[in-house]
Amino acid sequence: MSSTTTPPQVSTTPSAADRAATVLADRRALPARLEAFAGAFTALAELLRSAPDAQVLARVRDPRLLARWPVEDADCRRGTALLAESAVAQEDVGRIRRDYDRLFFGPGTMKAPPYESVHRSDEHLRLERRATPVRAAYAAFGLAAPRPDREPDDHVALELEFVGTLCARGLDALEAGDEAELALVVRGICAFLDEHLLAWAPRCLTQAANASTTFFYQGAAALGLGTLTRARAVFRP
Repeated sequence: MSSTTTPPQVSTTPSAADRAATVLADRRALPARLEAFAGAFTALAELLRSAPDAQVLARVRDPRLLARWPVEDADCRRGTALLAESAVAQEDVGRIRRDYDRLFFGPGTMKAPPYESVHRSDEHLRLERRATPVRAAYAAFGLAAPRPDREPDDHVALELEFVGTLCARGLDALEAGDEAELALVVRGICAFLDEHLLAWAPRCLTQAANASTTFFYQGAAALGLGTLTRARAVFRP
């Protein structure tokens, strides 16, 4: 009986470096894309880190600000409309805080746990060891969670903020003409989205959209889903 050898399977999935090269090749679109995602991810981080106080709530629901949401997507349009509806419905700080606690904080079972480890571990628990790769990704760019004793590294707000920070650094590198730094940062964005944020945050935000009792967090979740959809299209071509 003759034996046959099966050739090794070669992955056809583009690496982060390949994706970064594609993103970098479209130099005309790159500045606007980095600027848009820097703004969107930073704003989303603020929306999802904690419940807003009265001052933040007024700013977030300002119609002029909502009209300037930097990422274009159907879910983003729905999200800004829902945040506007939150103002019309006069959802106050107390009601929005209670909804935030139900979704993301507790007490009791969180409806939309905001931790990567909960969504990606077999135990569905917040696990320190699962957050280690996230911490390493931050450290590679000289960053760290500001309050690791209170806010675990793999909180959705921190991961969103990290990508927003990298986008801003990419803009700085573009303006400085630093091609090496620009390439490094864009690879970091592509890798982190692929390995972390896009692998779990859409599920978290979908849970939040479905379980929210306020227009405010239905809107925040829709903005997040739309922004991530666009990020997938741009940084995972």
